[in-house]
Amino acid sequence: MAGSVSTLGAGSNMDLQGIIDKLKAADQVPITNIKAQQLQYKDQLAEFETVNTKLLAVKNNALDLSLDTTFLARQVTSSQSSVLTATVSSGASVGTSTVHVGRLAKQNSWKSTDLTGVAKADAVVGAGIGSFAYTVNGKTSSVVVSAATTLQQLSDAINNDTNNPGVTASVRDDGLGTLTSFSLVLVSKETGDANAVTIGTNNTTLVMEQVQAKGVLDAQVTINSLDYQRASNTISDILSGVTLNLESAPGDSTIKITSDTGSVKDKIVAMVDAYNAAMKEIADNSKYDSETKVAGSLSGISTFRTMTSQMNQTLLTSINGLGGAYSNMTDIGLSFNRDGTASLDQTVLGAALESNPEDVQRLLVGDTAKGIDGVATQLNAQLRDITKPSRGVISNEKDRVDQTIQRLNDQIETMTTRLNSKYDLLTKQFVQLDTLLSSFQKQGDFLTAQIASLTASKN
Repeated sequence: MAGSVSTLGAGSNMDLQGIIDKLKAADQVPITNIKAQQLQYKDQLAEFETVNTKLLAVKNNALDLSLDTTFLARQVTSSQSSVLTATVSSGASVGTSTVHVGRLAKQNSWKSTDLTGVAKADAVVGAGIGSFAYTVNGKTSSVVVSAATTLQQLSDAINNDTNNPGVTASVRDDGLGTLTSFSLVLVSKETGDANAVTIGTNNTTLVMEQVQAKGVLDAQVTINSLDYQRASNTISDILSGVTLNLESAPGDSTIKITSDTGSVKDKIVAMVDAYNAAMKEIADNSKYDSETKVAGSLSGISTFRTMTSQMNQTLLTSINGLGGAYSNMTDIGLSFNRDGTASLDQTVLGAALESNPEDVQRLLVGDTAKGIDGVATQLNAQLRDITKPSRGVISNEKDRVDQTIQRLNDQIETMTTRLNSKYDLLTKQFVQLDTLLSSFQKQGDFLTAQIASLTASKN
């Protein structure tokens, strides 16, 4: 360490090192004070990040509420979920439809006749070298059959056929234990007449017959007095934006599509909650405790006072020209507390969304045709300028503090270098002083000894 010599003072028996250390400690006080300032500024940087994160949460919620698509959310109910259920996509027309399910879509199925059944699964059904061909929806495939092909082998060959157009084969045992108990069953993988199975070449002893025959495989529904047939029990091409899932037939149900005001309400509540969290964070860290003499990390920074005032003003200002029932957030239940936080009457908000959802949308989004920005649109734009990572309000504050920290760091380095040089020189001077004092001590000791010797000789 500069200014420290372990043997300093050994020659003079004086605590010269202690003197240097005390002098240096006194000179270190300004550097220590600057380091303390640095820690305060670093605390500010950390608090800037915390505030920025909380403001981003407000911005994200405001962004959602500034989009028309947020207000296109829909919900659908079925009066008889045992008959059918439904799902709905955003933007579907609000309204009510009556649905009668006359018939469910079914799969086409075939079975070998009882007379051509066999006694066991591994009984031979091949009638010679040839094939077993089958067609689904215009696509034909076939499997090879030989004179030794068994019932189980035929079933497995169909299921393992890489060109299988949509048929599942299985071996059926009727459980009676007769010579014809085992038969081949073919079932189309998809429902509807279009997916019915057709049997072509059949070089087996089996005679195939339809169980669930073509012609009654499509679902039949009547929607708002109009009849429809579809190949599937999942129907999405009749009511725009609505998918019907048929569950049972016959049966009737009423489908009701409404605006999903609950999701919009949740987003408004989330925005206000996020706003309050940000305001509380700023307020708590802007205080000065007169008793402890301790100031918060944001105390004295006018930027944050201006910021909160502007955001508060955005939520309070009336928007003219919208033409709806609401021109101010207070109209839908928002109020402000003395501490700068906001309160939201969810009963008032819910009533507004139920009675005038389009007007709530206009208040938050605005009216593009009229060139009017809504509350959420304005708040999102305001927070974009505050939180953007480059040249944003908070990023500018961070840059300012970073520069201050660097400037203080440069001061510390300069002062430390100057101090080390000073005490390196002082240490050298003290070493010379120690040597000189040691020399004087030795001379003194020598003279004392000489005087003592002369005194003794005289006596």
